[in-house]
Amino acid sequence: MPSRHFTFRLSLFNAVLFLGSGILLPFLPLWLKDRGLPDTQVTLVVGLMMAIRIIGIPAGTFVADLTRRRRTVIVFCAFGSTLCYLLMAAMTGFWPILICGMLAAALMAPLVPLSEVLAIEGSAHYGIDYGRIRLWASLSFLAGSLGAGLLLELIPVSFVILLVAAAQGMGALATLLLPRDEALPAAPAQPVHVAAVMATVGSVSVVVFLLAAGLGQASHGFLYAVGSLYFVDLGYSKSVIGLLWAASVLAEVLMFAFSNRFYRALGSVRLIMLGTALAALRWTATGLAPPLAALFLIQTLHAASFGLTHLGTMHFIRERVPGHIRNTVQGLYSVLSGGVLLSGAMWISGPLYVHLGGAAWFVMAAGAALASALAVVLWRISPRAPAAADT
Repeated sequence: MPSRHFTFRLSLFNAVLFLGSGILLPFLPLWLKDRGLPDTQVTLVVGLMMAIRIIGIPAGTFVADLTRRRRTVIVFCAFGSTLCYLLMAAMTGFWPILICGMLAAALMAPLVPLSEVLAIEGSAHYGIDYGRIRLWASLSFLAGSLGAGLLLELIPVSFVILLVAAAQGMGALATLLLPRDEALPAAPAQPVHVAAVMATVGSVSVVVFLLAAGLGQASHGFLYAVGSLYFVDLGYSKSVIGLLWAASVLAEVLMFAFSNRFYRALGSVRLIMLGTALAALRWTATGLAPPLAALFLIQTLHAASFGLTHLGTMHFIRERVPGHIRNTVQGLYSVLSGGVLLSGAMWISGPLYVHLGGAAWFVMAAGAALASALAVVLWRISPRAPAAADT
């Protein structure tokens, strides 16, 4: 397959991959309320749909490695989640909605880590810029959020799940264009054993890496949970807050457009070091209640706090993890970072903000600083990136 075909197919998939998430995250609670669920059941449905990812991600990624049919798993999960969201749109009552929602979330969960490994492996194979594929996912999420917000000014909130299902359906159709597994060099055929996976993730360097990258990304939990509330308390309007969020995403996209330059200059571990250090700076500066112009500049540090850390993470996994278990390890990282650590940070954000106010940003800054210190340790114990045991 020519490199331009690979780039187009992965970029197209990423361009629709996060449309559904961009609609679901901000507007699912409104749909649940419209279905007549009380606040306690709304939060329970949202929480359990997030929690099921801890099972769905490693299950899907392990099956992909076990069967050596990553594309098949992606296609199955994409069409399966679309069907579940369509069923969910027809449901009323707590239990039917909860069951359909958890099934949809579990099937959707492996899509991101599996597509990320496919993108980073393909980018390395074809000599193309991984970030120029990944940036479409960021734009997709932004388009989903903004587009749904505009649409819901014109149509009832009861259409939210249908919009999500339509977005997922487009993503499912795009999976049919993904390159087949044989389009990339395959890792040597080896049996996939849980013991082998645990030996890899249990090594000192990988444990330090998981903690450094995971804590760095989890430090964003306070921003995701109560960042907009903080901006409101600073006196900014909803339109300004939307622009602040957009500024962070656009800065991330710009970084990804030139990601190979950052990777060649710094390497995977130093990308994580720099990204987490700038995260600590970002949260500290945000907690000082800066003026609006400065706050816009601080928001652009998302390109580093999330972007550089993510870029280093993806390259580290590609460099250090044998190819035949790479999907599984990526899944375990996603569970730790986006599941356990990020969810934990978001859950404690409310109480922290109630008791500390803006000073709670300094707690997130301390977490990011710890992540950066761990990345320095990682650099000291593995200063050069060895090739993975197989490709």
